[in-house]
Amino acid sequence: MENLEEQVKLLVELQALDTQIFKREKDLVDMPENLTRLDELFKSKMTNLKALEDSVKALQVKRKDRENDLSTKEDSIKKLQSQLYQLKTNKEYTTMQGEIARIKADNSLIEEDILKIFDQVDVENLKIAKEKEFLKGEEVKLNEEKRKVEEETKRIGAEVNTLKTQRNALTEKIDKKVLAKYDRIIKSKDGLAVVPVTGGSCQGCFRILPSQVIHEIRMKKDLVVCESCARILYIEE
Repeated sequence: MENLEEQVKLLVELQALDTQIFKREKDLVDMPENLTRLDELFKSKMTNLKALEDSVKALQVKRKDRENDLSTKEDSIKKLQSQLYQLKTNKEYTTMQGEIARIKADNSLIEEDILKIFDQVDVENLKIAKEKEFLKGEEVKLNEEKRKVEEETKRIGAEVNTLKTQRNALTEKIDKKVLAKYDRIIKSKDGLAVVPVTGGSCQGCFRILPSQVIHEIRMKKDLVVCESCARILYIEE
């Protein structure tokens, strides 16, 4: 192959560009995942607020039930009191009075329960107010992080476009057969097709190379690939 040395230099330069492109494109793939992670983190912080709000709702339901109980018992008292003067004996009158007193005692306990529930609701509402204030600050932080991620995405996208423009210009100088071989290797080798030989070993798979292979590389008559990882080899001058 004519001018193999120049072709290998171009491949090394192309590999350097592709390494940057592969890395930056991976960063672009990671960006949406970062946004999703930020959203999920914020949602997890919202769970405490929801638990507090659910607690208040449960207390309000309980208070309503106790108020209904109180109303029912007060109606019972009114009904019994209206029947007092219809009773014919002192025993019946005393019994009815005792029943009314018992219901009134129950009402006192229910009223205490209702007041306690009001106090609990006040305490929970204070917690909710604090939690909302905390989450407001967290939302500001989240939006700022999102803005940074979006700006970084745009910056990396522009960088990738510039690198690809450089790549297109460079590939025009490379022999089509050489480029085709390079492209086949890079697609199957996680973005690494051209590697140097250092200390007698391939820097793609780190296997020690036979002396004959190193000799062939130095002869610069044809592209030499590693028998182990199939990457194109070169020796740094």
